[in-house]
Amino acid sequence: LAVGNPFNLNSTVTAGIVSAKARNINILQEQYAVESFIQTDAAINPGNSGGALVNLQGSLVGINTAIASPTGAYSGYGFAIPANIVSKVVEDLLKYGVVQRGVLGVMIRSVDGNLAKDKDLSRTTGAYVDSLMANSAAAKAG
Repeated sequence: LAVGNPFNLNSTVTAGIVSAKARNINILQEQYAVESFIQTDAAINPGNSGGALVNLQGSLVGINTAIASPTGAYSGYGFAIPANIVSKVVEDLLKYGVVQRGVLGVMIRSVDGNLAKDKDLSRTTGAYVDSLMANSAAAKAG
C-alpha cells in the first residue's frame, strides 16, 4: 500500500504488489550512486514521494521515492527506498550530520588485451587495481 497526498488529495492510499527488490534505476546518475529500490505497481504520483509504502499489517516497508515514466505521470512502475536504508540514513544524519558510507578506495578496470599488453600482464581477463583514492582505507593500508 502506497500512502501519500498526490495532487493535494490528503491521505490517499493505493494498492499494489512488490515486484522486485534491490532494483537499480540510476536516478542519481552518479558514478558512486548507491541505489537499491523496491519496485511496486502501487500508483505513485506527484505528491506521493516521501509517503509510506506499508504492508498489509501496516508495517513500514519503504518510502515512496520515484516513478519510471516518460511523461512524469504514473505508468505502472513505482519505486521506494527500503525502510532499513531509510533508518540508517536518518540515524547517520542525526548523529553525524551526513550519511556515513563505506568506501574501499580502489579504482578498478577490467583487464582486456590492450591493458594486459600495456601493463605486461600474463592474463587478458580479470580486474586490475588502477589506482587508490587518497586518504582511503586502501591507501592507508598500502
